[in-house]
Formats: sequence, structure tokens, C-alpha cells
Amino acid sequence: MSSYTQHVLVIILFSLLLSACVLNPVQQTPDTEEVSASERKHAIEQLKAPVQLKDNMLRLYDSDPVKRVWAAYQLAKLGQGAAPAVPYLGDLLQDDTPVIMSRYLGGGFHSGTDTTPAEEAARSLAKIGQPSIELLIKKLSNPNPQVRRLAAKALGQTGNLSTVDALLQSLSDPDPTVRAAAAIALGSLHHPMVAQKLLDAYGTVNPDTQTHLIYAMSQINDIIVVPFLVENFSTQTPEVRAAIVHALGKIRDARAIETLLLALKDQDEIVRANAAFALSSFYSVPIMDALIAQLSDEVPPVRAAAMEALSALTSLNFGQDPDKWRTWWEQERKAMHQKQGIQVTPPSE
Repeated sequence: MSSYTQHVLVIILFSLLLSACVLNPVQQTPDTEEVSASERKHAIEQLKAPVQLKDNMLRLYDSDPVKRVWAAYQLAKLGQGAAPAVPYLGDLLQDDTPVIMSRYLGGGFHSGTDTTPAEEAARSLAKIGQPSIELLIKKLSNPNPQVRRLAAKALGQTGNLSTVDALLQSLSDPDPTVRAAAAIALGSLHHPMVAQKLLDAYGTVNPDTQTHLIYAMSQINDIIVVPFLVENFSTQTPEVRAAIVHALGKIRDARAIETLLLALKDQDEIVRANAAFALSSFYSVPIMDALIAQLSDEVPPVRAAAMEALSALTSLNFGQDPDKWRTWWEQERKAMHQKQGIQVTPPSE
């Protein structure tokens, strides 16, 4: 796949994931507990814990955002050993101060990656795992959408299936970035039970959120969803159809071939391009005929997708010239059928 085409499709996919819609808010216990920084620091000082752990916990409240990021980064290395830091890392989820870590190259940071104390805190909470889950679920009801988004992201990264129901509720969050994070988190859990719960939830949400659900299904990559996606393809909005085709391409189940061939003729160009990419996982005479015909599509990204699919299937590169591909394919088909004793009929134009 060309970097340009891949970039375009990624942008389209994530713009769909982040599209706005009006939904009912998540029903969780409100996250209203507020404790001052001085009270937190006093509580840390009273802990019976290793000095290094306590020092990094205290740095979570340092006036320098770089030190706050560094402290969260160090706590992540301890995994569940940093469990006493959970409530204090939870405080840091509010902190969106930009930090460029090239300012601090010691001890593991070797890039100029932009981050925030909140992002590093979420990463640490995910690394801590089980001891963080109760706090993170509570944070899904925080008034700040950034906190809810990072909590959903971290819950998915824990890999713990006990988070599924809370994340499903976040698919109805009023903020589109939170809904997207919840979908990505659910998809990262990779379990058939999660796939079934997504199928059960599909009919209860609007098309924008259905797109999130399909993305999550594609990440789980379980064949249980294939019949459902095939059955629902033709009745959906263009955005949902594009997501379905993308998911079927990732799952690579032969039961989807007929739907993918149908999608090559869709009115929406993104659906057609996604279908071409998806078909690069299968090799048959009808697929080759259809992809070569797609080289004459009026939309350049669709032609590029067809060419890349053909190259993936054959390890050949005739560019986007349909005549060259057709000449080669007619010879190939003839040789294939002669081996099988079948009379060759040229494909219809």
C-alpha cells in the first residue's frame, strides 16, 4: 500500500471514529472527590513504602511538569509495585501541560516526543493494572472529557475483561473522543465475549457509534462477527459500509468475498477502495477480474488500491495500467485452465 493511500485511509477511519453525535451520558457514580495537593503530599509522606517509590509519588506534585512526567514514567516501570501511587496518578489525569521530553534525556527518554503528565499518568495506571481498575472506572464519569478519554484508554491497555461493561457504557459518552477511546479500548481486549457484547449493543446506538463498534470488532479480529457484518452491509450509511469492509478485510474470512466484490461497485469511493484492499487477502478468478476492472475506476485512490491489491496477490507490478494487467492475466488464466483441461472464456469488459 502506498504511504499516501494508507495515510488517507487512516485519516478517514479516525475522522469517522471522532465524528460528533448527541447521546445520553454515561451512567456512573460521579467522580467528585477532591483532595488538595498538600493533603496528598502529607499522606504520601506518612506511607510505609520504599523511599524511591515515595520520592516519585511526591514528584507527581512538583511545580515542574517535566518532573511530573518523569515521575509517572518511573512509576510505570514498577508495574503493580506502584499500586500505592494509584490515587495520586489519578490526580494527574487532569494535567494536560505540554512537555517535550527531549528536554530530559536521562534514564530512558531518548526522543523529542510530545507528552503531558496526564498521558504518562494514564500509561502508568495501565501498567499497574488490576489495582488501577476501580479508580479508572470511576474516572469514566469525571466532568473533564480528557480524563474520561484517558481512563478509557488505560482500561483497554490493562487487558482486563472486568472493564468491558464500563467501556460499553462509554460508547454513549457525550464526547466523541471518549467514544472513540472506548471503542479502541474494547477492540484491544481481543476476546470473543467482547465481540458478542459489541454485536448485542450494535442495534441500540446511532450510525456514528456503530462505526466505533465495527472498528472495535475489527481489532478483536474474531470470525464470530462476519455473518453479522455481511448481513448488515447493504443497509448501512456509507461511513458504516466503509467500516464494515475495513473490518472484513482485517478478519480475512472467505465468507465475506461476495460482499467485498459487491462493495467494489459501491457508490462511495472509500467503500470501493477499502474493498480493493480487503480482497488482497484472497485469490480467485472472479477477484482478479474484478480488481483489474477496478483499475479503470474514475477515482485515483480506488485505482491505487486495486493496483496494490493486485501486486500483493501476484508479487508483480504493472502499475495502474489495466491493459498490461489484463494481458498478463489472460495468459495466466489460459495456463491455469489448460492445466485443468478447461476451455478459457475471456472476461467480459
